[in-house]
Amino acid sequence: MEYTQDQIQDIISFVAQKWDERQFDQAKSKFHSIVEIDYTSLGAPSVTQDPIENLCNNWKIVLSGFDKTLHTVKVISIEQENDLIVVNSSVNAYHFIANVEEGDEWILNGHYVHKLKNIDGTLKIVYMKLQVDEQKGNLKLILESTKRTMQ
Repeated sequence: MEYTQDQIQDIISFVAQKWDERQFDQAKSKFHSIVEIDYTSLGAPSVTQDPIENLCNNWKIVLSGFDKTLHTVKVISIEQENDLIVVNSSVNAYHFIANVEEGDEWILNGHYVHKLKNIDGTLKIVYMKLQVDEQKGNLKLILESTKRTMQ
């Protein structure tokens, strides 16, 4: 089955929007039950292959402590690789927590690689890699957010 760039953009944008709305279970609907995630460029110790429930729980812990986030993801290219659709996208991620002494904003620019697969007639994300190109502001804000969530 052929998919248009708009259809794939809708899937990727839906996930980002649901992160920002803290609707993690809705974001989860666009992923396969097991997902390979590479956040090593953001400091994760290794690439993981986990159940989507673990990934959503991690997003919830990291993102819920922010007062505001805005993740903008724009598809740049799409390639077919056997039974996978490989999607390269730019990402701009804005994060905000009011009244943090070291600075209340953290902005990340980079790109994502998503791999999607048709599973039982539905396109699902099976792989996601973040490549951080630039960060500005308070780089420790992610730790502050996590701390706030865990209290």
